Amino acid sequence: MKNIKRQKHSLYFYLLFPILLLFLVSSYSCKDDIIEIRDPFVETIISDFTGNDGVSIDKKGNVYVSEFGSFVNTGGTGTKIFKITPEGQINEAVTGLMGPLGNAIDSKGNIYVNDANNTVNGKVIRINKNGKKTVLATIDGFPSGLTLDKSNNIYVSNFSNPTIHKISQNGTIKLYASDPRLAGGVGIDFDSSGNLIVGNFSTADILSIQPNGEVKLIANIPNIVSQGFGIGYITVIDDIVYATGIVVNKIFTVSLKTGEITELVGTGESKTVDGDFTEASFRGPNGIASDKKNKILYVSEFGNSGSGALRKIYLPN
Repeated sequence: MKNIKRQKHSLYFYLLFPILLLFLVSSYSCKDDIIEIRDPFVETIISDFTGNDGVSIDKKGNVYVSEFGSFVNTGGTGTKIFKITPEGQINEAVTGLMGPLGNAIDSKGNIYVNDANNTVNGKVIRINKNGKKTVLATIDGFPSGLTLDKSNNIYVSNFSNPTIHKISQNGTIKLYASDPRLAGGVGIDFDSSGNLIVGNFSTADILSIQPNGEVKLIANIPNIVSQGFGIGYITVIDDIVYATGIVVNKIFTVSLKTGEITELVGTGESKTVDGDFTEASFRGPNGIASDKKNKILYVSEFGNSGSGALRKIYLPN
């Protein structure tokens, strides 16, 4: 009799366990869906901010912003790279620079930046966690944006020369690509296939460079160039380019698969206004970087007289 009861209990368990497991999985999935759903929104992290150029993010969620300053004579007046923690604390990560342009950070916490541009050449510098500066290369022209590959090789765009250079950690310099359409290049990032994507500041072209150096035009963002100012910087998430329209005060997207261009956010008014994507506005959006996992953008504003803001854009998911 006891054996019969045990068999019945075992049968009930085997019948009910899959149902219970399905219920738990469904409940957990629904909970995740509720947590992840959010409305697209723009908020200001820092106002009256002098960090007005390149932006990058480390693996801990710290945001780094270069202070190019204002263009005077042959370079910028800024001297710092700021570090903003996820809690909003502002620190000076690097000081003693001369008009720093762009920046990138590797998994070990080393910071890379273009510095001391004088329209003839500029220096690519690595700063370790102890603050030691090492000049990795001197690039002719006006080196501007930079990005890293998985091996921490540095790729440098050039505002005045039609080139992209690749620099190894030991300072070996290689001409990675040369094409007339690359002159004016600033924003630079990789897509999912390992192609290098460049945004042209002067022409508003989005260009793709294959590993063999072949350059291809993906799209041109129309009617945004004024007095030589077009795209500030770019970042890429899931083969969508996010580009700052520095003069028109808007953020654009460009599909690398289709070339389709959309206006993502920005009323066009030169104002720092938070809100949803129908009401938010920017004042000279310039640098841009992405938290790709959480689909969040960080944008530096050039602002007026070198003082702008750092903005955070929550993308729809």
